[in-house]
Amino acid sequence: QYGGKEVLGQAIPAVLEKHSAAREVLFDVKEAEVFVQEKTSSKLLCRCPYPTISCVGRCVDSSNLFAFCVAASPESPDGSTFDCLVFAASSEQESEEIIRRIAAGFKHTEWFV
Repeated sequence: QYGGKEVLGQAIPAVLEKHSAAREVLFDVKEAEVFVQEKTSSKLLCRCPYPTISCVGRCVDSSNLFAFCVAASPESPDGSTFDCLVFAASSEQESEEIIRRIAAGFKHTEWFV
């Protein structure tokens, strides 16, 4: 229920334990939001404006895995619940670049809210 970066250490393994079917996706980090599309069908799986993303980071023991928490109920007055979305990049460098770009997005959009 808490969306800070401290939860990623427990959230990433928890998501992976659910054994959800892995999908190959296209991950597009835009100026004001992140788009995730299914690679085979181009179906939009999620669109996350930066103000709804509470944190981004990666797994210490698996450097190509990264995740971000997104508010599941941003309009809730008593605080939001968060979903943790976990992705596997093709390399550690790609994972780091995506994390850097999302972090830069926080800076670009902090004046929008």
